[in-house]
Amino acid sequence: MRGLLVSLVSAAAIAPPVIHEPFTALPCPLHPDTTIDVIGCQEHRVLRTDRMIDGQVRAIFRRLRTDDARSTFAAGERRWLQYRRQSCSAEASHLAGGSAHSVALLSCDLRRNTSHLADLTTMRKVLAER
Repeated sequence: MRGLLVSLVSAAAIAPPVIHEPFTALPCPLHPDTTIDVIGCQEHRVLRTDRMIDGQVRAIFRRLRTDDARSTFAAGERRWLQYRRQSCSAEASHLAGGSAHSVALLSCDLRRNTSHLADLTTMRKVLAER
């Protein structure tokens, strides 16, 4: 009984990380005309790729066989998100601020997400072969 309780507590403590963005997405019109429209559409694209990353992370997490592997993977994903946020902030920092900064930041987030999604897809396929 005690072993089962320890296993349940351990499993609950290690969970796949989920990306939470610090923004509330603006509307994305069918035909974006303004910079605000473009920002809203970029935010929606980032959120969409975030959800795709979260899905790949969940799939990989389920395939990992040990708590140590799950914990290591979860920590790596948290560090990846920290890297994405900090590197994109640095990349966009050469712009004074305002909408140009927001566009550059979101463009970087989207590029980093797309690249990471490809890496996760490959990892999931490798794990599926085992």
